[in-house]
Amino acid sequence: MEFLLNISTHPGDLDIAGENWSEARALLRRTGFDGFELYPVGSCDYRAIPSDLIRGIHLRFFVMLRQIWNNDRKGLLEMFGTEENVRLYYGGTDRDAVLSVYRRQFELATHFRVPYVVFHPVHYELEYVFSWNPPWGWRETVDLSAEIINEVVQDTGYTGWILFENLWWPGNFRLDCVEEIDRLLSRVTYGRCGIVLDTGHILNRNQELRTEREAIAYLLDEVEKLGEYCRLIKAAHLCKSVSGEAVKAGMQLENPYAEASDFWQRFAVALSHVKEIDRHEPFSDAAIGGLFDLIDPERVVFELAYRSLEEWTASIECQQRALIRFFRNDPEGDAG
Repeated sequence: MEFLLNISTHPGDLDIAGENWSEARALLRRTGFDGFELYPVGSCDYRAIPSDLIRGIHLRFFVMLRQIWNNDRKGLLEMFGTEENVRLYYGGTDRDAVLSVYRRQFELATHFRVPYVVFHPVHYELEYVFSWNPPWGWRETVDLSAEIINEVVQDTGYTGWILFENLWWPGNFRLDCVEEIDRLLSRVTYGRCGIVLDTGHILNRNQELRTEREAIAYLLDEVEKLGEYCRLIKAAHLCKSVSGEAVKAGMQLENPYAEASDFWQRFAVALSHVKEIDRHEPFSDAAIGGLFDLIDPERVVFELAYRSLEEWTASIECQQRALIRFFRNDPEGDAG
């Protein structure tokens, strides 16, 4: 089992990684991790990233895909306001823009020779980020996602795993039932497919959780329900998110975008709310080790939020201590 950390090519993350990724390499050495799952965003000279550090690629998370994929100009303008906003968000104004981004990222995965890439089977719109009541179901989203992946992989030399990650919004791939997995994998034509289990996203589904111990119990129960499908979980994004109160507060807002006058302001409001929900905090309770009685992933990614190297290191070490206590059969042991 490999242990990885998440990192992006956002300028702030690159600053933390240091010149020639020296700080990132030192962090792996200090913590005993094997490498990074990379989220490529923005402009970056990927040739400058030491290839031995990158063990997985997290493909671009566009969130809103149906209108652009269907070349629905009217729907795009209703969401984005202007054609220029569409171009700024996707890099173009039709489905070719999406295909171009994903194909470049598959080329990047081939360049780094990573064994897996991560894709979110998702479509969501700003209108429903707070209310959680989209007028479509998960089957439509799964079918859309399979169609996109099938077209992307037609022109790629990538041969590793494509792993599909669960989200929390209704109308998406949430791992609520094994039928979601069956439908997705039966429609994707690529031969090497599996699941990335995101623990925080499972927890985000339940607004009644208030403590970490409750959250872990719920997580283990939900994963156990997957039964034999657990064998498809090739990787896990390990993080905690107990945010039910934030979700409920958002649902009570009559007009969360009242002060937003254009798409980018609405997008910023939605992004801020998403960060309140999906917290990417470390587990500290050794009970989380029980997850690995149910799944046996090839890779575990500590997918944690951080604003500095010091904060990142502290979160990594917190979650490491939780796992160490469990595997020492000492769930009440000292965290130090």
